[in-house]
Parts: sequence; structure tokens; C-alpha cells
Amino acid sequence: MANICYALHKEINEKLVEVVVVPETVVAGNVLVAETLVAGSTTVYAGTKVADITTEKPLIIIDQGFEELVDGRRPDGSNMVTGINFTVGKRVHAIRFDENMKYEIATDVLETSIAPAVGKFLIPQNGSLELAVANTLGTALVGLKIEAVTTIPVGGNVMAGFTASVIARIVLA
Repeated sequence: MANICYALHKEINEKLVEVVVVPETVVAGNVLVAETLVAGSTTVYAGTKVADITTEKPLIIIDQGFEELVDGRRPDGSNMVTGINFTVGKRVHAIRFDENMKYEIATDVLETSIAPAVGKFLIPQNGSLELAVANTLGTALVGLKIEAVTTIPVGGNVMAGFTASVIARIVLA
């Protein structure tokens, strides 16, 4: 599995980025809710699964530690790390859903009983960490609208090939 999710923006408003302790094993591209601070912390949230898609705005987990630096540099070596699982209790970076933020997400982290296609949506699911492909936003408070179906390189400097992905933009109900 590629487990890839990253924002297609050079800069992300720091007010949207949260540090979240995961409730179970997660991967980049999963979503969770972060409304309660961890005891004794003023900046780290306890993550939970989405309970009600009609009222909750989840956060999306992004790939960790290989973002481009402000001055444009990237880490040396294999800079495309994929397939990472973040186990229970780990801290991850997640971005609050904000209208018009755009992401590239590997399709292997999505629930795809409906094939991803331009114009379809990725919506949170009650009781799940996965986004699901759907024909409409339905009753979800937020989701992502698929703008392109493409591929993304995996394997960094060893170039292990490509995996299917979507380009999707946050939309609000």
C-alpha cells in the first residue's frame, strides 16, 4: 500500500494543522475528529473516529516529515516515504477541513466500492477512519470533490513505480 496524502499547497495556515494522538492504527489519508485536548496538554488532541458526518468536521492525516521546507529544500535521500502505518498512541499531523484546500490521496487508502472518478466525492463515514467514494456529498457536513484521477510515484530514489491517486478539493455542505 502506498498510504499517501499530501496537500497541494506550498503553505498551509498553521491554524489548520493539529497534532493528534491516534486511537488505532492509521495511515495518511485517513480522517479523524480532534475536539478534546490530551490531559495535561495545550496543543495535542485525542483523535476519535467520526461519529456523525452531519455535524462533525474531521481532520485529514497527512504524510509525516517529508514536506518541502520554507526555503524550498527537501530532505536528502529517499524523499518519498510510503506505506507507513501510525500505530495507536502515535502523534500525527492532521489538517482541519477548510474549504478549497486541495490534496493528492492514493486510492488504496479509500473505501472504493464506487470507482473514483472526476465529479465524485470523498466523504467521511460514521464509525470509520476511511474516506469513501460517493456520487454526492449526501448528508456529510464536509467532503472532497474529485477533480482528477491520476498516478503518483512511489519509492523515492529507488522509484518503485506508480500508484493510483486522486486530486480532490475540500467542499462544505
